[in-house]
Formats: sequence, structure tokens, C-alpha cells
Amino acid sequence: MTSRLVLKELKAGFKATNKFPVTEKTSPVSKATAPKLMGDVMTLGSISATNNFCKPNKRLEKPPRGERALVEVRSMLRGTNSVAQVYQNTFRIFSGQSKVYHCDFFRLLYFPPEHFLSVFRKSKPAVNVRIVGEVFLNGNVSKSQGRSVANTAVYARGSRIEGYGKSQDVSNLKQLQNVFANDGSNVPRNYAYLRRSLRASLNKWFIQHWMALQGPQAVEEQIRRQGEAGSSAQWQYLDAQGRSKTSVAKDGFYLFQVLVFPDKTTKQEFKANVARGVKTVADLEWDDFLRSKSNKSRTWVQECNDRVRVPVMNSYLANDQMPRVLRKLQSSRAK
Repeated sequence: MTSRLVLKELKAGFKATNKFPVTEKTSPVSKATAPKLMGDVMTLGSISATNNFCKPNKRLEKPPRGERALVEVRSMLRGTNSVAQVYQNTFRIFSGQSKVYHCDFFRLLYFPPEHFLSVFRKSKPAVNVRIVGEVFLNGNVSKSQGRSVANTAVYARGSRIEGYGKSQDVSNLKQLQNVFANDGSNVPRNYAYLRRSLRASLNKWFIQHWMALQGPQAVEEQIRRQGEAGSSAQWQYLDAQGRSKTSVAKDGFYLFQVLVFPDKTTKQEFKANVARGVKTVADLEWDDFLRSKSNKSRTWVQECNDRVRVPVMNSYLANDQMPRVLRKLQSSRAK
């Protein structure tokens, strides 16, 4: 006997775009469902005609024509509801098996659609970018008075250590930090515009590769499959259990824990690692990935979900005024 967590709607028909979790019929993030940017029809003359306060130097810049579609799609990406994240952090419900990719720039954690964090995702797929690194000068320190003090070497050596990214990891650079002490902050994460740029760029690179691996098509097939229960139809992107086939991008919740920001010298390398991270998730074999290391009869996702106390979670939802209620459904066979 196994169980799964589902969200039930309390107030039928109550909709609030991008605020509440997805449902089984929610469409995937794709170019077909992306809204059109006002920038396609907005000109300086049209703005001035309706807004007397508009000045030429206040005009918003448009993205390059070839990237506008990606900007539209990126704008649809959301994360998971904060209620679920608060619950996870409060009760320490973590699993090392969610970590699927690690490079010197970031760690990627992936949570399948059945995981309680993914149940609360607000788009298909959902993406969250958390900045966990505090690397002095973004690691761009190579030499000091002819001696190698390579902060990048410290960062490369420590980036694969759990908990890496704290300021003490670069304590050997205190002399340099003192030199720059009166020159403002030299840690990129302390600047809002850099955090905003990082999230925008990472989301754009992520969704570009997720769509290239037929992620939207797989989600659309899952939606159609829900309406054809018992159908013996052959699906192009789904396996016999209705899950994305190997090499097809997977729906779910993707969490990027960023250690070092991309800059003009590492942007392409960072982007390449995002692509490899998405491909790594797509190539996961479901049965191998979900298999628990401690319990052969349950998946690690089921173990995490079993630790969720439904009444407590529902009290969190009520306090957040979310018209949803969490239910635990029993199933006679494993998924």
C-alpha cells in the first residue's frame, strides 16, 4: 500500500494567475502558450501619445528580435509556493538523492511531480534560483605581488564541499578584503541588480534547453492521457506509466543553488553547464532515480512525502489564505 499527495481546490472556479499551484490540466511553459510582449507594438510615439511624462531616455530597451520569444516564455516560469518551502525548512525534509548535477557554478536539485515540493509548483516546470555562495570578487582574483593567491583555486577546490560558499571559505584573502574595505561590497550576491540578472539569464537558458528536449510535448501528452483513462494509445513522449521517456525533458521542480555568478569571462561556460544539467535530468532512468537507498519497497519521494504531516500543512495553507487543501490518497500498487 502506497500513498500520494494531491491538492484539492476548496473554492471551485477561483483562479489567480501565477499565485496558486498547478493542476493536472495546467498547460506547460512553451512558446505556444506564452503571452505576447507589449514591446512588439509599443513605440516611442505611441507611448508619448498616451503618457505625457514619457521621455526618450526613459524608454525601455527591447531584447534582440531573435530572443523575444525566449523572453516571453521565460516570463511564464515560476517557482514553488513559499508555504511548501517553509514547511521543508522547518521540518528538515531533505534527501540527498534530489541532487542530480554539480559543477563549479551551481548545484541542481530535481524534485519529480509527485514530490510534495513539486505538488506546490506554480508552473510546469517550476524553477527556483537560490544564491548560496559569497565569493569575494566572484572568484576573479589571480595574483598578488607575484604570488598566487588564486581565489578561483579556493573556489574550485571547495565548490564540491557541502555547505561551501560562506565568507570564511575565502578567509585567506583577508588582506585583499581590507584593501577593498572602503570600496563597497565586493560580493556579487549583495547587489540586487546582479541577483535579478542572474535569475533572468538562468531561467532563459533553462527553458531554452528544456523546450529543445520536448518538455512541453511530454506535458501535453500527460494532460491528454488524463482525459483518456484506460486508453491503450501509444504515446510518443511518455512511457507505459505516463512518465516522460528517457532523453525527454521532465516536468517537476528544478532548484538551482548558485555558488558563483556568471560574468563576461564565464557566461558561456555557465550556460553550457545549465544545458548539461537539464540534459542530465532528462536522461535519468525513472526507476533507478526514484529507488530509495534505505527502503527497497518505497521510493525516496514517497519517504519524503510520508514525513509531511497533512493537518500541519493544511494549517499553513489556511494561514496563507490559499483555497487549497492537501490530501493523502492511498494506492494499492506502487507507481
